[in-house]
Amino acid sequence: MLAAGFQLNELYLLKGKQMELDIILEADLTAPQVKELGLLAEQYGFRTIWTQNYVRGRDAFMVAMPLAQAAKKIRVGVCIVSPYELHPLKMANAILTLNECAGGRTCLAIGGGGEWLNILGFSEGRRLTAVREAIEIVKGAFREETLDYDGKMYKAKWFNAPWAKDSPPLIYAGANGPQMSQIAAAAADGVMQSDVAPEMIEWPMPFLKETLQEQGRTEDNFRISNFLAWHVKEDREASLREARRELVIRAWLERPWLEPFLEPDDVELVLNNKWPFLDAYRKRSGDIEGVPQHIVDALVEGLSCAGGPGDLDRHIEKLRKYADAGYTEIALRVHDDPADSIRMIGERVLPDVIRL
Repeated sequence: MLAAGFQLNELYLLKGKQMELDIILEADLTAPQVKELGLLAEQYGFRTIWTQNYVRGRDAFMVAMPLAQAAKKIRVGVCIVSPYELHPLKMANAILTLNECAGGRTCLAIGGGGEWLNILGFSEGRRLTAVREAIEIVKGAFREETLDYDGKMYKAKWFNAPWAKDSPPLIYAGANGPQMSQIAAAAADGVMQSDVAPEMIEWPMPFLKETLQEQGRTEDNFRISNFLAWHVKEDREASLREARRELVIRAWLERPWLEPFLEPDDVELVLNNKWPFLDAYRKRSGDIEGVPQHIVDALVEGLSCAGGPGDLDRHIEKLRKYADAGYTEIALRVHDDPADSIRMIGERVLPDVIRL
């Protein structure tokens, strides 16, 4: 066990590859809870604590504020914020204020909308334009000159933030597909993919690296992250129940997230029968009624890290695959009992993947 206050190296080295680890928290936590968990993660040397921006959750910027004020080293991030819910200029003000309190150690992931589109009644049209312009406005707001932006969807005139003196926040694009990845490579500081399993890496990564090259950018100054569900617990059965419960939000079980792990007939069964997965999520149940167990087991194994302590070696090997593929960080999404998860990762995973 690590002694209280012990700081691991900020840089994680996996088979000679450099990669860092982040923690993403549930959106139902209070500001004091986020602060406590963030300071715990800071002791172990995690790079970033991310708060999640859900429609029905607490305000993700506000719950992150006490941690930003108290932390000394860990970054504080907010993901994913949509320009459909918040004008990019207000988004800039929010992250710059958080950044000021954190001493220049913040991150923001901007995405196309997710559940916000449905809740607010927007169509998915022009999502690419909305995200690109939001990233350009937020990044453009952090400079001494007055921002005068005249986009197709958003305007931002006569704005500057002379009070923003710290290092700028890192701005990510939430992106899996090629078009959004292209926007990330052109405009953002990094990309945050979602639920991309090692078996899927050959889908987004070659195009992303090619696009970075076309934009004259190198991987040395561009962050590549992936949101990965973490469910491992001392109680293996509790872990598997939790993983089954959360399956529907693994990219909403769209085809690209099914085909690497299921036979074609099983893929079609899931695509045409998502209600049992959604019902389990809503009821917080680990029972996916009416879906064959072999399908559920395959998806839990493929799309998350689940099981007990005896499964940790397998998940460490999964992290190594991301490092070998060029990811600069992995954001581990913890669920129930987040402090226990942070301790387990800090004490049983990091020592195996870090070379001090």
